[in-house]
This record gives sequence, structure tokens and C-alpha cells, in this order.
Amino acid sequence: MNSLPLIGALRHRVTLEAPIDAPDGAGGFSRSFTPVATLWARFAPSGVREDFVEQRAEQATTHVVTIRWRDDVSKDMRFVYRGRKLRIQSVVDPDERRRFLICACEEIT
Repeated sequence: MNSLPLIGALRHRVTLEAPIDAPDGAGGFSRSFTPVATLWARFAPSGVREDFVEQRAEQATTHVVTIRWRDDVSKDMRFVYRGRKLRIQSVVDPDERRRFLICACEEIT
């Protein structure tokens, strides 16, 4: 798969969400997310990984989400696609020309 899509390949609607941390009164914080923008994206599954967490098997599905370049996307954010939440793990400008961002994501279950 070519890493730089044609604009027509950005045919899925995703919502970019930013975290909001609020003090929980016990020295920690409670994290929620707020929508930043609704974007056109290329959404492609990239793999499945199985880990053992607390002596049970957990499966993590990874995806690649490609969007038009923005300067406000970070790995603290997430995408929502058809009700599925995708935690952004990395953000790359593949040709450093500020045309696209390729985001490696993990589905939150």
C-alpha cells in the first residue's frame, strides 16, 4: 500500500478528540475527551497483537489512519470512527511536506 494516498482515498469520516484532565480531589485526575474536528481520513487495519495481561489473553487491533496535515495532532489524542475509539500511538509527516499525517493507532476496547 502506498503511504501517500490520493485525496479520493480519504473517504472515511473520523472525529479527532483531545484529552481534558480534571482534578479528582484525591491528588490524581480524571481524563475525558472533547471533539476537536471531524475529518476525512483513510482508515486501514494494520494488524492484531495478542498480549497476556494479568494472566489472561488480550487482543489489540492496530490501524493506520491517514489525514490531511494539521499542526495540532499529538499522540495524546484519539480518533473515533463509527463508535470505535482509536488511541493515537505515533504521528508522522511521511514526506515532510505538510500534506498528510499518518497516525498509527490502537483500538481501545
